[in-house]
Amino acid sequence: MAYYNYHSNIKKKIRECKNPQMLLINQYKYISPCLLVLTDDKCYPIREYRWQEYFEIASSIGIKIQDKRGESNGTFCSQQ
Repeated sequence: MAYYNYHSNIKKKIRECKNPQMLLINQYKYISPCLLVLTDDKCYPIREYRWQEYFEIASSIGIKIQDKRGESNGTFCSQQ
């Protein structure tokens, strides 16, 4: 069985995406709190202990991370 490196693939997609977005939300499925990475074709939930890696990527390529934790959880990921 092949090894799937989830975070490596997401980071690659962020760099290749035309309009990547990152949202901090209260809960996504069973992940709470959650950093939700939105790419052109899909969304990816990130657990809190991995956030710093994504904050650094966002900073390096100019993505503004939106904090939606105080808002009611809407449908942030309509692609799935």
